[in-house]
Amino acid sequence: MRRFPVPSAGTNFHLLWGADSLPHFPDDGSGDDSVVPFPPVGGIRFVQMMVLPDGKADDATNNVENVHLAEGERPGMHTTASVDCCVVIEGEVWLELSDGVEMHLKQGDSVVQNGTMHGWRNHTDQVARVGVFLVGTEHDGLAPRA
Repeated sequence: MRRFPVPSAGTNFHLLWGADSLPHFPDDGSGDDSVVPFPPVGGIRFVQMMVLPDGKADDATNNVENVHLAEGERPGMHTTASVDCCVVIEGEVWLELSDGVEMHLKQGDSVVQNGTMHGWRNHTDQVARVGVFLVGTEHDGLAPRA
């Protein structure tokens, strides 16, 4: 399993585990090095997301499969066809929603993101860590996946 960081919409994703379909156990325990950071329909991912302080992040995402960047002036805003179950492990983050409202989350806080436009912000000077479990879904508002 690839564990190196993948820059995505102002964050760095560290892929910890993933499968493109539900696993069948017992298995040999090996990981699949071909999985991309964001899952296809029915796929699952477990990642650690590092949210870099404002001004330190590269908001470009054009090399990450299954991430749909928003057009406009708000860097890092994106949509994925997934349910994202998130818990802040360390630090503080702000989840910016499509209407511009920012939800302030601290260590121990959790949120479920259901395929809506959003962006991650970090208004502190320390990197924040967020654990995320993603499940790939259908999404009527996004182009079909290849």
